[in-house]
Amino acid sequence: MLFRLLRLSLIGVLLCDGSYLAAQSVTVDRQSGIAFPVTITPPGGGALHQLTGTATRERTIFRVKVYAYGLYVDGQSARAVLPTFVGKPATALEADQTFFRRLLEMQIAMTLRLIMARDVAGEAIGAAFDDALKPRVARLTQSARDRASVALERFRSHFNLNELVRGTEIVFSCGSDGRLNTTVNGQSRPEIQSPELCWALFDVYLGEKPISTTGRRQLVTGFPALLGAPR
Repeated sequence: MLFRLLRLSLIGVLLCDGSYLAAQSVTVDRQSGIAFPVTITPPGGGALHQLTGTATRERTIFRVKVYAYGLYVDGQSARAVLPTFVGKPATALEADQTFFRRLLEMQIAMTLRLIMARDVAGEAIGAAFDDALKPRVARLTQSARDRASVALERFRSHFNLNELVRGTEIVFSCGSDGRLNTTVNGQSRPEIQSPELCWALFDVYLGEKPISTTGRRQLVTGFPALLGAPR
């Protein structure tokens, strides 16, 4: 399956909030019209992460667009961890639970970039993450659940804002060391050491019961190109 996104290399790309991305290669999410750079430096620093796909989070029967989101991964670590998936088309990866479980072992540094498509109260977005993360934390063993619950409280404080306006950028990044680094509009939030929370956060988008099955498929359409053809 072709990478279901429009890739552009322009002097500047108009974003949904009227601002611009400076000259660089970007991908435009078709559903929301929001632009994503094809590479980013993850919060906390390190090697560039490459975009593998984007999707849009919708709520209610009216399909209100809340935010667009993109998955980025460290290409080098992905190729080292996922050699058995080299050469497989996106359609095969999208239907392969083993592939997603391998991603969720969190041995690959991964980043999620969210861009708000509408104004949302900070309390509302924090509550939405609570609703998505708490059931996942509840599935952990008692000791892991206790650790994750403490981490989740710290994570919730990242959204103690009056409002996340349209165009607000939220970026989450986790490495194999289980450190969650977060920025909101480029401003760093306190680092959280929690492999459990890292897993739960990415499970929201990549797990067996993601917030959107269509979105999960769209997030991995770029993996065949990232992994390269077999030699």
